Amino acid sequence: MKSASSISFPMGIDLTARIRALLLGKPALGNFLWLASDRGIRMVLQMVVGAWSARYLGTDNFGLLNFAMPIIAIFSVICPLGMEGLAVRQIILEPSAAGCWLGTVIGFRAIAATLFAILAAISSVVIRPGDGASLMITIIFAAGMAFQSLESGELYFQARTEMRRLIVPRLSICFLINLVKVGFILSGMSVFWFAFLTAAEQAFSGFVTVYVLRRALGTDHKLRFDFSRGLRLLRECWPLIISALTVIIYMKSAQLVLNSRMSNRQLGIYAAAIRIPESLGFLPAILASSLLPGLLRSYALGSAAYESALLRYIRVNALVAYACCLPISLFAYALIRVLFGSDYHDASPIMMVYIWYLLFAFLGVARAQHLLNLRLTRISLLFSVVGLICNLGLNLWLINLHGALGSAYATVLSQAISAVFVTILLPITRPVGRLQLLAMLTPWRAFSRPKSAA
Repeated sequence: MKSASSISFPMGIDLTARIRALLLGKPALGNFLWLASDRGIRMVLQMVVGAWSARYLGTDNFGLLNFAMPIIAIFSVICPLGMEGLAVRQIILEPSAAGCWLGTVIGFRAIAATLFAILAAISSVVIRPGDGASLMITIIFAAGMAFQSLESGELYFQARTEMRRLIVPRLSICFLINLVKVGFILSGMSVFWFAFLTAAEQAFSGFVTVYVLRRALGTDHKLRFDFSRGLRLLRECWPLIISALTVIIYMKSAQLVLNSRMSNRQLGIYAAAIRIPESLGFLPAILASSLLPGLLRSYALGSAAYESALLRYIRVNALVAYACCLPISLFAYALIRVLFGSDYHDASPIMMVYIWYLLFAFLGVARAQHLLNLRLTRISLLFSVVGLICNLGLNLWLINLHGALGSAYATVLSQAISAVFVTILLPITRPVGRLQLLAMLTPWRAFSRPKSAA
């Protein structure tokens, strides 16, 4: 990377203003607002229609529906094979080859999704042998996961900070699916139909994404599958695959442990408690997709400029995290009572604790973007493995002591250890660990005009 001293700017050019324009300029901010609006509307629909569904299904059926979700979530996270961030980077660097990179990523993800759908069904049989209902719901969700591979087409719009072009058609599908779900509630349909709707939304969303992508690429840049390009990405991103696997396992390990130890009712209580916190899990990802292009471009301005941009990026993550965690933790009892009803009262203390995982998830995603820029993706694997070991150990210990509430403590503690504590321990990542701590202590300075990187 060029040093800050080797970069010269014309008289009158404010370096801080240049960074602000790159990282928080109109394209990035507009892209973030579109994405936040999309996910925000989805979250509201999920809270209203999803909570209504939970009331209708009852804790037992809602627990059955959520039995398959952690299994599918694990395989869904691995399906992209860690290629997505690298593909965005390549599309930015080689815009003329966008169709080839996208076709390659979609093809590799589709192959992976097919294999993982089979593994998901096998996992269901192993965890609950002889339970036909659990197996059927897992198979339905797995089918949706296979179609979801088509959504990798959105990487093109991420690279160009133009996600707004996908928002309206995807939201239309979401509204339609939720309208049908309301009809199912009023008609007294079984839990299997609700699983089918989830898979149907993923399939329709995938088809719409490819349709919009092909129109955006035009005739000059058609989607093409290039096996050699895929292998190049795999050679660089294989640590990210293992990292993604370990991250999702330690995020879902509590539910996997609970699946084998607790009843469907207890699973339903836990699923209700984490519904709101996990529905906000999209925020670190959309911040990354919106701000990463600007962060990458600031890298070319020199080390001082890049550190300043990185601190601003981490502060934005911390600020958004606090804005989510504080009110939800304070009003957890009221939220559960209003949304899910008295049958789910025991979910309130779990939500109050669990929501704080989000703060460390934001900081971990911000650190991951920095490691991606420096091509240090293998270090991400170490953080993920540490998080997995901590989460599994803490879950086995704390669930025995405090039940489902213990799993919430385990999730937050393991996230803090993996995202911040280990970052500070390693000499190579200690500088970004210092920025994480600074961002946690001074998040309000995210939009200020700092005199220096610190």
